[in-house]
Amino acid sequence: MVKITDEAVAALNDVMNSQENKEQHLRIYIAGMGCSGIAFGLSLDDEISENDSTEEISGIKIVYDVDMKKTVEPLIINYIDDGFRKGFTVEDPNAVQCGGSCSGCH
Repeated sequence: MVKITDEAVAALNDVMNSQENKEQHLRIYIAGMGCSGIAFGLSLDDEISENDSTEEISGIKIVYDVDMKKTVEPLIINYIDDGFRKGFTVEDPNAVQCGGSCSGCH
């Protein structure tokens, strides 16, 4: 099961309520690979295909390709606004950090 922090729920509700299409959901997708493994992305989407898995968490409908289920289940979606960074993050608590200083790790 995907986890969403309270901060992310509030920010997602703000974003979704500002959209014309109120029936959108949050799609998790693989955005690429980094030295620490899979990099995930988020987008708003209004389509669900037969290959999609869906779950609802705190009123947010989450959608992802069914083939990603084992990869997605440990993810934590968070929203950060700390003066230096602002935006959504997708964290995999099981990912092994490389320890290098490449930008793909952070």
